[in-house]
Amino acid sequence: MITETSVSSEEITIEAPVELVWDVLVDFANYGKWNSFCPSAEAELVLDTPIVMKTRLGGNLIDQVEYICRIEPCKAIAWRMENKPGDPVHAKRTQTLKKLDDQRCTYFTIDEFSGEAMPAMLEQFASIIEDGFNACGQGLKTYCEARRQSL
Repeated sequence: MITETSVSSEEITIEAPVELVWDVLVDFANYGKWNSFCPSAEAELVLDTPIVMKTRLGGNLIDQVEYICRIEPCKAIAWRMENKPGDPVHAKRTQTLKKLDDQRCTYFTIDEFSGEAMPAMLEQFASIIEDGFNACGQGLKTYCEARRQSL
């Protein structure tokens, strides 16, 4: 979904334990196995440390560095742009898991934006980001459900 200040995925139900999905979500070195939107990520699971990514925007892989700003195991992880005063765009992406029962959870991601160049950036990239977030969620679902079956 696209709003005036954010882009989010659909909420996706994953037929796998939330612990398994969390482990996949924070296994940055293996993003290429399931995440077509962000097929490369390097990071340590430590607050305020960089996550170095390659993100697919319109067919091109774009280098991006953001900073981990929230870690709630089996619930949420978030990272943000450097967000210095005066930057034309500020962004914070949160990926959320919600346990439904011992074998199912939901996944949802949202990127919240601000800054003077935000309207132009959203006009150019919002639908690409939305498609990428939905592809990411579907890839996570497919990968985690296959892993659950192999356990």
